[in-house]
Amino acid sequence: MKTDMSGSVRMAGDVGRGVEVHIHLEEETLTLAAAGGGDLGTWPLDAVGIACKPDGFHLRLEGEEIVLRTEDDAHFALALGISAPTTRLARQMAILRDEASAEMVVDVTDGMTSPFPESVLDDPPATPRRVDRLADGLPYLGTLVVVAATLAVVASIVAFASGSAISFPGDIPAWPAMAAASLVMAAGGFAAFQDATQGRLSIAGGVALGLITILFTASRLQEEGLAAEAMMGFTLAIVAAGVLLAIDTAGRNTFAD
Repeated sequence: MKTDMSGSVRMAGDVGRGVEVHIHLEEETLTLAAAGGGDLGTWPLDAVGIACKPDGFHLRLEGEEIVLRTEDDAHFALALGISAPTTRLARQMAILRDEASAEMVVDVTDGMTSPFPESVLDDPPATPRRVDRLADGLPYLGTLVVVAATLAVVASIVAFASGSAISFPGDIPAWPAMAAASLVMAAGGFAAFQDATQGRLSIAGGVALGLITILFTASRLQEEGLAAEAMMGFTLAIVAAGVLLAIDTAGRNTFAD
């Protein structure tokens, strides 16, 4: 995968076209050079956060966010293996794929047609890569939430053993609600391994139930000792799961079209 093209680059938030640059893309690196000469820098692709947005490709380089526009956005996106383009760019990429599929190479030796398009034979196909570590959400959301849910389950068991030490108004034991919140969170964590959307909804439900339980029981807890520690552990587990879900949601929204 070697791609050379022209384009322009500007800092995110700036107006105007920006600085004209030459773009050189290889298997593992991206190089930007000023149109008048001189490299602006070379970066490993694994260290570059790339998000496709309507105003161009947003790149995170060394803590800064820049906006890159190219003369051929579709070829650039295909070379990088971008899997979540804008609607306009998706259409352009689909046209390129259709054209590539139609370009069949005729083998003059035996008169047979090769099943591979010319572009595939010239250059190896780009390997799809995750554009940004948070573009698809928190990578280990499911695992971390399951750990938090495990702590909440332990706290629920201690609450059960404590009787009415942790209870709702009217001395209604709180451990069933604590257990339910823990199990819903755990189910969401396991579901996130297979379906991130369903997992996130379940995690949010468990966190909401846990926060309601904390709201109605924490102020009634008078005893110190094991019951208080169980309530503290349950609170930490619920808050941690909520923070993890917030980070996951923020990552998805930041790099959305």
